[in-house]
Amino acid sequence: MYLIINLGLKSIRGIVFNDDGMQVFVTSKPVFSKLFHNRVEQDAKEWRSKLEEILEEISSIDYLKDKIEYITSTTSSSCVYGMDVKGAPATKVMMVSDKRAHEEAELVEQVIKEKTDLTDLKCPSSSIIPKAIWFKRNKPEVFEKVKFWMGAGEFLNYFFTHEVFTDSLNASKGLYHNGKYLDEILSAVSLDKSTLPEVKDIGFSLPLHDKLINKYGFKKTCKYVLTTYDAICAVIGSFDGDSKTACDVSGTVTSVRVLTKKGLITKKGPILSQKLGNHENYLIGASNNLGGGIIEWLKQAFYDENDRNVYYIMENNAHQVSMGAHGIVFLPYMLGERAPFKSPNARGTFFGIDRASTIKEFSRAVFESTAYVSNDLLQLILENGVEVDSLSVSGGLARFDLINQIKADVTNKRIKVIENFESTSVGAFILLLLSLKKFSSVEEAAAKIIRVRKVINPSEANHRIYKDFFSFYKSLNDQLLPLYNSHLKIRDKVQSFSSETISNL
Repeated sequence: MYLIINLGLKSIRGIVFNDDGMQVFVTSKPVFSKLFHNRVEQDAKEWRSKLEEILEEISSIDYLKDKIEYITSTTSSSCVYGMDVKGAPATKVMMVSDKRAHEEAELVEQVIKEKTDLTDLKCPSSSIIPKAIWFKRNKPEVFEKVKFWMGAGEFLNYFFTHEVFTDSLNASKGLYHNGKYLDEILSAVSLDKSTLPEVKDIGFSLPLHDKLINKYGFKKTCKYVLTTYDAICAVIGSFDGDSKTACDVSGTVTSVRVLTKKGLITKKGPILSQKLGNHENYLIGASNNLGGGIIEWLKQAFYDENDRNVYYIMENNAHQVSMGAHGIVFLPYMLGERAPFKSPNARGTFFGIDRASTIKEFSRAVFESTAYVSNDLLQLILENGVEVDSLSVSGGLARFDLINQIKADVTNKRIKVIENFESTSVGAFILLLLSLKKFSSVEEAAAKIIRVRKVINPSEANHRIYKDFFSFYKSLNDQLLPLYNSHLKIRDKVQSFSSETISNL
């Protein structure tokens, strides 16, 4: 059997697959995020305690104990903390949407321009390097205690093996380019390369640490295998084998990517063209800052979260309002945005409210916004010359039939609803099986493991209406873009000194 640990923005999950690719066990523990002004933090100590609860649960089940032969993990990327010489967290975890390292990111990108001709190389505030520099500038006493700068993936790699390493896709977010860290840039920003994880190929494996074997009853031959971060795994886990299918994965964030045999030579906009480690595939697309999390916010802000029928009520309310939500358009940038445009200070906006507006119109507008953000990312792919004729959808949003239909109508593409919503873990499982030579290609593995539950066709009449609404949505945001920074300045004058703990971001 195979154990996949999936550490995301709101939970840590343990999923066990058998040799036939069937899930035989799933367990989940909530992970909490702390919001304070421009800070978004988690605690690696909590990661560890929740992971230990999962492993204890698995070790207590007779049909799982001593049966796990391989373990891998997949996590959110760009979540950074410092680890001390004893392997303990020296800092809190700065999450991907944490805004504190904005100035440091600008510094690094200026150094890149001055010292290289890599015009496509970016280093946003979400990456490991600006965040490490932020600690150096703002908390030097803490910075001095850090032996390694770690992400969520590196945390799990270290937990299971007591070795510090990462994969090339995760490392690419930390000035790792063409098989090496960019020493000249790291030196220019006074960051020691030895504090960054060693880079290994996807498929690299190590035996489990002895203490884990003894504590949780794992087989002595059990191995830990390196895969990669969640946005990549989620694409693989929702790929139906068709190169013209874009994979739309909407968990907390939305990721839209295409798996192809050729990467992009030149790029328009903030799009990624990433080689899948040592496999002959490229992933082309991008992720935003909030996708399925938009619906969670709607639930928290407008509905009774304790009502077990809350999602049905939300969808039913949205169903009762016609296309266009009676003129209300929602820009869902509550945590800023990173793709298809970059604006860390962007915020959400309801436009078009009138005296007759109710919770039903707001709900419909929020549902429609999830399709607009997916279409925005899809258009970025199409503008780069990649052909797409359908979208496969997975993640929490794929459970809403109304959202799937709206996505079909907005994009004018067929929507393929993937049977297994755990696409991230399925993708990590596929990469694990490829590493073990169980399949010869991603396409072969996808054909065997991925199932499409149903196909939803777009309505041409609906698309014509939504085309106008989407154009207005884009125009509205374009008009607001220069105001987001001005808005930040006045927000700072009245910024509350309270913080908020969220479990369902």
